[in-house]
Amino acid sequence: MKTVLKYLDTFAEQEIPRGIYRNAFFPKKNRSYVHCAVIPLYGESRWLNQGLPSLLTAAAQVKGSTLLIGVVNRHELSEPEVRADNQLTLDHFKSFPQIPIPDFPLMTLVELNSQVDLILLNHNEEPHLFSSKEGVGKARKLGCDLALALSTTPTLSVKYIHTTDGDAIVAPDYFSMETNFDSDVLLHPYLHVGDYEQMEALRLYEFSLRHYVAGLKFAGSPYAHESLGSTIAIKPHCYAAVRGFPKRNAAEDFYLLNKAVKTGSLYQSEQGLVRLVGRESRRVPFGTGVGTEKIWQKLVHHQVPTFYHPNCFEITKNVCAVLEQWSQNLESSPNRKEITRTIRGSIEIKDLERLENILDQLGFFTILETAKKQRKSPEAILKHSHESWDGFKTLKFIHGLREYFFPEVTLEEARKWPPSAAIPLLKTTVSEVLPE
Repeated sequence: MKTVLKYLDTFAEQEIPRGIYRNAFFPKKNRSYVHCAVIPLYGESRWLNQGLPSLLTAAAQVKGSTLLIGVVNRHELSEPEVRADNQLTLDHFKSFPQIPIPDFPLMTLVELNSQVDLILLNHNEEPHLFSSKEGVGKARKLGCDLALALSTTPTLSVKYIHTTDGDAIVAPDYFSMETNFDSDVLLHPYLHVGDYEQMEALRLYEFSLRHYVAGLKFAGSPYAHESLGSTIAIKPHCYAAVRGFPKRNAAEDFYLLNKAVKTGSLYQSEQGLVRLVGRESRRVPFGTGVGTEKIWQKLVHHQVPTFYHPNCFEITKNVCAVLEQWSQNLESSPNRKEITRTIRGSIEIKDLERLENILDQLGFFTILETAKKQRKSPEAILKHSHESWDGFKTLKFIHGLREYFFPEVTLEEARKWPPSAAIPLLKTTVSEVLPE
C-alpha cells in the first residue's frame, strides 16, 4: 500500500482525487466494485454499439459489481469531427441515471444497470483538452490513476485494473479469467477483425506483431510478449511501482510493460479474447493504424510487404546466451572482440567491427561490466543484465541488424522459419463477433 499511496501523492494526474478525498469523493458510499476496466475514447462513438455491450455481457458473467471508466478525450490539434463524435458518446449516456461527483466536474457517475456503473471523464472541451503530445497515454493514465485511487478505499476491491480500447470487443470471460491467474500483469489474447478495405493489410500487420514476439521467444528474451494497450490487466501495486502509463501519444503500452517485466511477473493468457475491429486510423505516429496503412500502401502500389529477417532473432538468441554465460563467468571485464565473435552468428568476419559498434552504442559491454560490479550472485547478475538490456534496447539492436546486415524478408520467407510458421493468417469479419 505504501507504494500505491506514494504514487497517488507524487505521480498521479492532478485531476485525480488525493488526500482526504480518497475516502469522501465517491458518491455511492455503499457500493463496492470487484472488477474494473478503463477505456480511452477518442472519436469512438461506435464503442456504444460494439465494445460497451461486450463489456456489459462480460460483467454479467461474474459475481459482484463492475466499474467502467471511460475517458472521453481529444487534444488541441484534433479535427472538429472528433469533438462531434465524442459528444455523441457523452449525449448517449444522458438517458441513463447520472450522479454528479461533487468537487470534480469533469467526472460523472452513470448507472448502466444494477451491476455496472460507468465513470465518464470529459476532456472534450477547453480548457481541459490534452496536449497533442499526450493522447492515448494520458487517457489510459487518467483512467488507471482514478482506479488506483479508488482501490485504496472499500469502493474498489479489484485484483486487476483492465485497460482496453474503443475499438475492442471483449469475450464473455474477459473478467472471469482473473480467478485463474496471479501474475502481476495478465495479457489478454487478441485478434484483429474487420470487413473494410484495408483488412488484408491489417492481417499482415498482425502477423508482423506475432512474428516479432515469436522471434523473441525463440531468442529466450524475457521481453517476448505482446504490447497492446487494449489487452492489459495489471495489479494496482504493479501499476504504481512502474509509475503508471507514460503520457505519450503512442507506445505507452510498450513502455509500461517494459518496466512491469522488470518489477513483476507477466503472463500471456489464452482466456478473455479481445477482438480489435480494424479501421483506418492515423491518430498516432505509429501503431496499428499507421502500421496497417504502410502495408496497405505497399499493396496498392504492388510492392511486397516485408518482415524482420529470422537471422535477427538468431543473433538476439546469441546475445541472451552471452548474458547467461557472463553471469556464470568469473571474469570482471568483458573481452569485447571475443564476445562479438560469439554473438555474430551468420554475420561475416569482415563485418565484426560494425557489429561491435552497434553493441557498444547500445551500452552492451557497459551493462556486462556494471552487472558484475553491482551484483554478486549469478542470478542477480543475470537479472540486472536483462533489466538493463531490456525490451527497448532489444528492439534497437534488431533494428541495427536489419539496417546493416539482414534486410527484411517476404511473408513467404518469414513463414518458412519454424517459430513463425504456425502463426495464423485469419479472415474474420465484424459480424461474426458482435455481441448478440
